[in-house]
Order: sequence, then structure tokens, then C-alpha cells
Amino acid sequence: MDRKSVIMCVLAILVAAYMGFAMTLSTRMAAADTLTGMEVTLSDPMSRFVSVRDVVIESGIDPDTLSRCRRSTFDLRSLEERLLASDKLQDANAYLLSDGKVRIDVTPMIPVARVFEPGKASYYINAAGKRISAELRYHIDVPVLVGRFDSVHPAQRLLPLLDYIANHRKAGAMVATVTQEADGNIIIVPTIVGHVVNFGDTSRVNEKFALLRAFYRHVAPVKGWDAYDTIAVKWRGQIVASRRDKSVPPPPLPIEVEQTGAFDINDNATVAKSTPEEADA
Repeated sequence: MDRKSVIMCVLAILVAAYMGFAMTLSTRMAAADTLTGMEVTLSDPMSRFVSVRDVVIESGIDPDTLSRCRRSTFDLRSLEERLLASDKLQDANAYLLSDGKVRIDVTPMIPVARVFEPGKASYYINAAGKRISAELRYHIDVPVLVGRFDSVHPAQRLLPLLDYIANHRKAGAMVATVTQEADGNIIIVPTIVGHVVNFGDTSRVNEKFALLRAFYRHVAPVKGWDAYDTIAVKWRGQIVASRRDKSVPPPPLPIEVEQTGAFDINDNATVAKSTPEEADA
């Protein structure tokens, strides 16, 4: 064998060795670049709205096919967008771990009220007003909102009132249901049956509840608990109570100012004037 043939054989052996090494290396690199699984963490493991299985379904990913996905081309942003679009999740973050797993941290939706609209399926809303489908598999004990809601008077406009009710025991004990009329007036159905409370809007919430307590303390025991069908606290510094029987003239009772120094009566309604400080006394 001449010198040239020897060189060609050596080169062929080197090329074969290089190809074998390159293929082995590329196989290892490809294996190292593929995803190895999915890990889901709930901020509230006891959430009744969301389970780990729910998150996997909402992600749109089949865990059995993750090993075919490459880390370098996996779209984490799209995954987060899909999760955030879910009505079950309040927040979501996705990232890759060093071992090739996709890690998903989610905050389940936290409902603050359940909304009932005529002719529509009920739903929950969170503190930001995001809707959550009401499914038969769970029921959360939260305040109920009833009425017609639109872009002008959306359900989330009632959230300041709901937040106050949730954080003030006395106010919460007074409220059974919150409704909204077509004109936007907020109506409270109290736990004391026989009348409703026209709350107006969500301004001066503390003052309005104070006036309502003043009415229950000073007026209702004197006039009778079934004397009025509507109690309005929507106006600043006063309560206007509408008599249940509009055909009966007001009884010849002395004005309340003679008894308490805080209230007055006219022919159309009972007007109670007080300040939150007086009502809380």
C-alpha cells in the first residue's frame, strides 16, 4: 500500500470517528434541550375553585408530549397568556427549571360576590371585577348581588360596599342581599325583614350604615318595625323612610326631636337627621 492510500485510510477513520462523536454529542444535546415535565404550585392549596388538574387543562399542554418540546423554543409568554385568560386564575407565572421542568405558579381566583342577572347564568366576581363561572361542583359563601349590570353600572361598582361589609361585622350582620336597580340605585335587603334600604351609590358607606343603625335604634322601635317599606340613606346626613301604607295619614305623634333631639317627621315621610358619630353613640 502506497503512502497516499495510507493517508486516505487514516482520514476515513478520522471522519468516521468524528461523525460518531458528533452524532453522540448532538443526541445528548438534543436530549438536554427537551422538556422533562411540568410542576404546578397553587398559592392556596385548599382552593375550592382550582385544582392542579384544572391548571394543566387551562395550560393547553399535554404533559405526555412535553418530552418532544425543546426548551430553547418553548414559548413561556404564550403559556402565561393562556393561563391569565382563564376565569379560574387570578395570577400566573411560568418559567423553566434547570432540570428541564416547566414550573407554573398560580393564584386561584378569590371571589368576593356572586352575581345573579335575569335571564343569565350566575357568576362570581373577584375584587378586580373579573368574572368566574359558577359551576355546580363548588359553592362559596359570599355576598349575593342581584340586578341588571352594564357598562354604565357594572357589578364591580358595588365592590367598595362589599369590601366594607366583609370587614365590618356589624354591617355584615345587617345585610342579606345587595341588588341594583335599572337606574343604578343600590338596594340592600337587610336581615331585618319587612323593608329594603335604598343605599344610592357606594359613597360615604360608613356614614350611611351609621344612619341606618340610628334609624333602627331610635325610629323603628317607636314607629313600628313594619311601618315603612323603604328606608333611604342615599342623601347626606339624613334618612328618608317611606310609609308602607300610603293611604293612611301619619299618626298624630309628637315630633321625635321632643323625645330624642335627633329626628323629625313630615307628611310624606319620616326624615331622620344624624351624624355617624351620633349614630354610633
